[in-house]
Amino acid sequence: DIMHIIIINNAYGRFPSLQAMLTLYYNLTGWAEGVAAAGAQVTVFQRYQLDTDLEIANIPYHFITEHKPRQLTWQIPWRIIRRVRTLCQRHVQAGIPTVVHMNGFVFPIPTRVLRLMLPNSVPIVVQHHGERAMRGWKQRIQRAALRGLDGYLFAAKPMAQEWLDAGIIASSHDVYDVMEGSSLFTYQDRASARAITGLTGNPILFWAGNLDSNKDPLTILNGFERILPAFPDARLYMAYRYDSLLAEVQARIARSQALTQSVTLLGQLAREQIPDYFNSADFFVQGSAKEGSGLAVLDALTCGVVPVITDIPSFRVLTDNGRIGALWPVGDEERFVAALRHVLAQPVQAQSAAARQFFEQQWSFAAIGRRALQVYEMAWQRRQEKIAT
Repeated sequence: DIMHIIIINNAYGRFPSLQAMLTLYYNLTGWAEGVAAAGAQVTVFQRYQLDTDLEIANIPYHFITEHKPRQLTWQIPWRIIRRVRTLCQRHVQAGIPTVVHMNGFVFPIPTRVLRLMLPNSVPIVVQHHGERAMRGWKQRIQRAALRGLDGYLFAAKPMAQEWLDAGIIASSHDVYDVMEGSSLFTYQDRASARAITGLTGNPILFWAGNLDSNKDPLTILNGFERILPAFPDARLYMAYRYDSLLAEVQARIARSQALTQSVTLLGQLAREQIPDYFNSADFFVQGSAKEGSGLAVLDALTCGVVPVITDIPSFRVLTDNGRIGALWPVGDEERFVAALRHVLAQPVQAQSAAARQFFEQQWSFAAIGRRALQVYEMAWQRRQEKIAT
């Protein structure tokens, strides 16, 4: 039988239109289409400010208003839950294997209510999107609500450790590694992209990320300065939205004549400009201490931009343990310099082609959809075994 996957997304922001929301939520639509392409039926339920039903790429989307705050905490989205229950009951009666996918660990009470309302044979999996385990009494609620579900999806398995330690996830057997998103960008010829952006340099390094302590722009600047004597034509372009460290970054650049000549702060780029900037670059740099996945790294890989990024669980997975580009320990300027020298010593074209090929094999929505469907099938099988005993 064809498996049916029901995806629930309780979070939504303020958007001028449904189209604006769907453009920003490309990981929701891309994931659904990837799973459908892998051979499942998919239905999406999304909270929104008005009720509407749409079909996108042959997938039904139900946008449902709840007259509740946009960011749910303890509130229960009854209208979605009832609609999902009705659909699941119909499927169970028809013998259609069905799995419910809940986005986010931050809806413990709605998730628990959903579990109580659904037919016993229907498994629920929850997907992690970078959130941290709650603390104190809230963690006790989270543990009571989320423990004992049928699958927990993380971009990389080590990211589940905090949740296992807190007892929110009972067993590592229930943890599955599935990348949380992909990229819609495509590779462009470097010369034509550079003609649009005006980026120059040899090589061109690109940063896309907030100027904050988690992303650590100062270590990047310190390391970049140290390779400039050997690569005087190298240029670093930094695009960012949030900039809590902007003053420190500007002061660090101003203190160095080499950096003043070689670093450009681009500020915030419009979404439609970003692919041209990625495709203008040779190397992508970032110093993150923590990431839920690494959407900017995915953007880099699909554009064939070679990543020189920190050795954290999700980046390890995204780069095939550093086979693509180079990894360096968080905050370690010496090792960042060594990583840069390592990639700069090799022809960039071959590294670029390897990055693109790895993205297509592993991180396209089609590849993620195939992996997700495997996980749904395992979760469904284990649920049937559990209720049989």
